[in-house]
Amino acid sequence: MKISDIEIDEFTYELEDIGNSHGHQVYDPGNTLETPGFILTIRTADGLEGTYRSITYARSMITHIEMAASEFLIGRDPLEREGIWQDIWRGLRHSDHMGLGPIDIALWDLAGKYYGESISALLGGYRTELPAYASTFFVDEAPDGLSSPEAFADFAEECLDRGYPAFKLHGHPDGRPESDIELCRAVSERVGDEMDLMLDPASNYETYMDTLEVGRALDEFGFYWYEDPMSDTGHSMTLSKTLTRELRTPLLGLEHVRSGPFGRVDHMAAEAVELVRADVHQDGGITGVLKIARAAEAFGLDVELHLGGPATMHCMSAIRNSNYFEHALVHPQDVNWMNQKAFVSDVESVSDDGTVTVPDGPGLGVEIDREYVEARRTGRTLIDSTSEGEAV
Repeated sequence: MKISDIEIDEFTYELEDIGNSHGHQVYDPGNTLETPGFILTIRTADGLEGTYRSITYARSMITHIEMAASEFLIGRDPLEREGIWQDIWRGLRHSDHMGLGPIDIALWDLAGKYYGESISALLGGYRTELPAYASTFFVDEAPDGLSSPEAFADFAEECLDRGYPAFKLHGHPDGRPESDIELCRAVSERVGDEMDLMLDPASNYETYMDTLEVGRALDEFGFYWYEDPMSDTGHSMTLSKTLTRELRTPLLGLEHVRSGPFGRVDHMAAEAVELVRADVHQDGGITGVLKIARAAEAFGLDVELHLGGPATMHCMSAIRNSNYFEHALVHPQDVNWMNQKAFVSDVESVSDDGTVTVPDGPGLGVEIDREYVEARRTGRTLIDSTSEGEAV
């Protein structure tokens, strides 16, 4: 069995009532963002195929997939995922490996369909229900949005009533430490005894003293974790080691570092991180995340998976040392950030007890809404042994 062709279907989707602020998406009533997406299909000569639907960074991922497809995929046995992963990891070493995740996930989907099993089953997964935390939008300026400490506290209470066991705040999009402290204080006073609470400044704080001040406040409030706070974006082991020494609140890091399992092991060995981020979309797919998770397990650390989607669910089902599924991004006005429209059904429906269910069909266990993609298509590229990337 050999890979015969790779197809990339590009499309756009609309995010209604969402705008941009300081590089982050926020609730913005009346505004609509048109966002690029793509469907990757890896196909064999006998018609077996695996697919991946993008969630973030579509343009850079498409570029890297096109770079890797002819050299590392065409003519290969699609079941040799590890060999393909190693070749692409080395081949994309100058470009942050952004195309590797989609390729690897599509190959796992193909393998599941070949064997007639879910990816979870192929991984030895044993968890079918995953506890989810509500991961909020950033602070906005709308009167009916997340524009004040009271609004965040009200929404945290609403999420508690919905069944979520945990709640993560994204603070002000331009990094305002004092404002973020007041948000966390309000939420802690309202639901801190009933929910695990997290703060994700998304690398927005510019100075160490600001970062330390917020961290000490989280210590006081009893927060569950403190995530990627400073503008080094998690690269500095010296900074992270200092924070882990000075703060009681566990430091979650490396979401913004594309070093795969190798750089993460360096951080773990240096005691520069206490909870380890991994992302199936950006960290080398399912294969890459499992490498990170097993390394963290050997160090006695937990790995927390970034963002959602079915591939994340399948991975988490087979990882012991992981606590929560990120249900992102949520808002009191129920705006849609994840673009579930490209799937036939909502794969991230949260139950009354705050869990999401791992799909149990073959492969990823989800169906792409091809009619939706076709209606919004902006381009299609077919790569095979002769075309090597022709737009069709």
